[in-house]
Amino acid sequence: MNKNLFCDIQTKNILYKDVIEEVGYQLEKDNIIKSHNDYFQEVLNREKCGDIEIFPEVILPHIQSENILKTKINLIKSEHGLIQWHKQSVKLIILLNLKPNEDKEILLEIQSFMRNLADEDYIESLIK
Repeated sequence: MNKNLFCDIQTKNILYKDVIEEVGYQLEKDNIIKSHNDYFQEVLNREKCGDIEIFPEVILPHIQSENILKTKINLIKSEHGLIQWHKQSVKLIILLNLKPNEDKEILLEIQSFMRNLADEDYIESLIK
């Protein structure tokens, strides 16, 4: 698996808006997205499309937009253990940022990662 595809993020924040804002600023600084403001709205809009929980206390918001310059999978955890995502407490946010027209090789790696998420032991290993 391509290690450059993944980014572990430890946040001091515990409220989802603060976490997404922090991540957006960092992604913009690292030239992974164009605009943190647009990114913030994209993440919030995505969750309106359907349930993003994939495992107890694990959510998988995913964004594909022209705002994304480089595909990344961010594994976000709070130093405090839990993040308040609206009325839900989560231990892990797997935030998939997909640029449009991504290379087939990268898409296959993402597909492989997503298949691994069907394995509870694999998800537990990501939480730790």
